[in-house]
Amino acid sequence: MRVLIVEDAPDEAELLADLIAHQGHDPIVATSAEAALESLSTASPDAVLLDLVLPGMSGLEFLKVLSARRQRLPVVAISGLASEDQARQCLDLGAVEFLPKPLTVDQLEMVLTFLEAQLLARRLTEDAPNANRRRYPRVEVSFDVTLEDLLGRHWRGQSVDLSPFGLKVRSAATTQTGATARLSFSPPDGDARISVLSVMVRSDPDGQAFAFINLTNSEFTRLKSFVDARLRLVT
Repeated sequence: MRVLIVEDAPDEAELLADLIAHQGHDPIVATSAEAALESLSTASPDAVLLDLVLPGMSGLEFLKVLSARRQRLPVVAISGLASEDQARQCLDLGAVEFLPKPLTVDQLEMVLTFLEAQLLARRLTEDAPNANRRRYPRVEVSFDVTLEDLLGRHWRGQSVDLSPFGLKVRSAATTQTGATARLSFSPPDGDARISVLSVMVRSDPDGQAFAFINLTNSEFTRLKSFVDARLRLVT
């Protein structure tokens, strides 16, 4: 994943670039919003880590330009000085998240995972017919599900149905199509709890359908075995 870092403080930009590279991604540094806009056409980044306080054009103005261009690009805004109102403006202008500075190494790792998930989510939602097509039969099953966002906020839900590719959840809290969350649940097979990054691909009257993003091979095999066993019981 190519991550555009928009940061005018050289030390902070260098540190972020080193950490991003260490996580296996490709950092691109722009020291101003104007330079970042040029990079969008020349470097073709996949995601943006945006400081709000910049010389010349501000981070908020940068987001306004992206909004006017209807340029869909996951942007995480960061700042140590922004007010609550400015943080809200960032989200209103299309930023996928706002985080206060300084970021810890663990937070940055979470941000990169989140941005990568947003990139996958964008590809899924751009191919809506395929995203909404059920690739494998689902079985009705009810168990507790915990959902977590990038900031560590948790909410609870109840499963509606399950396949090796995704899970439908009924919850009092709702998310937008393309939003990502970490789902944690224990299927009723007696094995270990599963925690998987997921993207919400469809909202139905009975719940929200999430597609799994980083399910491991062993977890996929486990869920497939569970679903297959349930299917044999009803046929």
